[in-house]
Amino acid sequence: MIEPVVVENRTKKSPEDAFRFFVEEIHSFWPMGHSIGEEPRTDLIIELKKDGRFYEVCGSTECDWGRVLEFETGKSLLLAWHLDAKWEFDPENYTEVLVTFEPEGAGTLVRLEHSKLERYGDAANDVRASLAAATGWPDIMGTFEKRAA
Repeated sequence: MIEPVVVENRTKKSPEDAFRFFVEEIHSFWPMGHSIGEEPRTDLIIELKKDGRFYEVCGSTECDWGRVLEFETGKSLLLAWHLDAKWEFDPENYTEVLVTFEPEGAGTLVRLEHSKLERYGDAANDVRASLAAATGWPDIMGTFEKRAA
């Protein structure tokens, strides 16, 4: 088993507002360089429904990244991450990204856990290192924290 990548951040937003910001404004904090499209990304969308798409829009092209497995508004969002070790969409293989929103004082603790990384096989350790690197989930969630302030 490969250890999941875990990142925790805090925001002054309520859990409901932090959840809504994460889902509805993901395009505003996701780095432009983290894209699989051939053209520059113009939007990043999470369709908040069971089996909803998680995808980017690059010009006139939509590029799937994953699916919504489960969600509880204001509490948690579980995504199937269908990007393979080469950062290409693979609907047959997926890992899981769980984002939870817990009340903490006057704000919210936002915890992201990217798990089931062993599904990357021989590339699992390299993919985990990339996801855990300063330019991976820590950067994405750090930008979330700043923009959600």
